[in-house]
Amino acid sequence: MTIQAERTGVTASDGVRLNVETSGPADAPVTVLLVHGWTCSTRSWHNQVEGLPRILGSDAVRVVSYDHRGHGRSDAAPAGTMRIEQLADDVVTVLDNVVGDGPVVYAGHSMGGMTLMALADQRPELFGPRIAAAALVSTTCGPTSSGALGMPQRFDAATAVVAPRAVNLVGTRVDRRIQRGRATRLELASARLQRPALRRMIFGKKADPAEVDLFLEDLAVVPGPSYGGFFEAILRHDLGHALKVLDQLPVEIMHGTRDRLLPPRHANRMAAQLPTARLWMYPGAGHMLMQERPRDVTHRLASLARKVL
Repeated sequence: MTIQAERTGVTASDGVRLNVETSGPADAPVTVLLVHGWTCSTRSWHNQVEGLPRILGSDAVRVVSYDHRGHGRSDAAPAGTMRIEQLADDVVTVLDNVVGDGPVVYAGHSMGGMTLMALADQRPELFGPRIAAAALVSTTCGPTSSGALGMPQRFDAATAVVAPRAVNLVGTRVDRRIQRGRATRLELASARLQRPALRRMIFGKKADPAEVDLFLEDLAVVPGPSYGGFFEAILRHDLGHALKVLDQLPVEIMHGTRDRLLPPRHANRMAAQLPTARLWMYPGAGHMLMQERPRDVTHRLASLARKVL
């Protein structure tokens, strides 16, 4: 059975159009909201979009995913809106216009998990009545600059200062050259050589080449300003105090032991600050856990949906 998602769009509070994809009946007893990470898109959750209805029943669950501004099929992020707080506001737009009033299982990967924490900080009244359970997948409560990009912790101070500027500069330059159709053979060759390095940085052991290709395709269409702007926002993320809003909800924390972008200590820190959550560590897995361990992540989300029901 192949699940056909219906694609629609909603307009955020500042006029940005967000791509939203839904499958399952609007009156399903529970909705699973899938929120992707930095440089990804709704496609990173394709295994869960297919798997959840098979496990729970096609009439028992509605699956909603959407592209962050500046990602996938959504509009570019205007200057000044590349902030995690803005992404939390976008979530409210999706909840109000697409999800409806029923209980929601929120699954956030990487920046999507950070968005959940920003939402908890800004709108704690939504947790319980609307967001009834949560999955924090390969994410962190901050500070994110600790071990960012796989750098040793002793370089944290330099990473926090230099990395955003470097990523912004590279992203903007590449974006302009692509738009002008002026990429040189050397740059194209460099892009091919980057694949093994990106695979090693983002994925763990024995990654499916098709999943690596999907990630690289999503990365390639992220505009340079969004690439650098959201990276800088991620490095500023520090919302451990917001986790207390989740302490009365079923929460699953999932992380790969070979995650080089956000090492496992980030998951351990969240678990220490949210002792009611269950922590799952996946040996050999990297940062793209829902693509590397799709069956495990899907079953964890299904378990949360059953608890809500």
